[in-house]
Amino acid sequence: MGQLTDEQRAVAEADAQRWWDSANDRLRFSVEYAQAGIKSLFIANGGGILALLTFAGDADKIAEPRALFWSFVWFGLGCACALFVYIAGYLSQSHVMQSEYLRSRQATADALGVAREYDPSETDRLSEVAERTGMICAIVSLSLFVLGALVGLDAIT
Repeated sequence: MGQLTDEQRAVAEADAQRWWDSANDRLRFSVEYAQAGIKSLFIANGGGILALLTFAGDADKIAEPRALFWSFVWFGLGCACALFVYIAGYLSQSHVMQSEYLRSRQATADALGVAREYDPSETDRLSEVAERTGMICAIVSLSLFVLGALVGLDAIT
């Protein structure tokens, strides 16, 4: 890479700052994403467990005790999947933040005229894997909620 003009250096510095700001935003997004995902899925599955506990207190209302047990199992697994959604969301955004940090370093190297390569492709790939894992876990958690609700309905009817 050759010598940069003042204008090219200013553009490269602006790019470095833009990527750095984006990395900081991603960190904030990771926290918000994790909080929203874990709250909604935990509320759905945890609410199912609480509803079953209400019926479990009155043994006369339980038509099928074995179904009640399995309903608890499905809701509990749904809560576990909700935790995995939280972890996957955090990992995804953390990898995006790392990618953007590398882009920031690249832009800084370009601004200083240093011939150094910062490749974010691996962290981009890891982010995509974590994102897909989180989506799968969210779908499984929601499916387990539906399954737990249907089995729980069988327990009380």
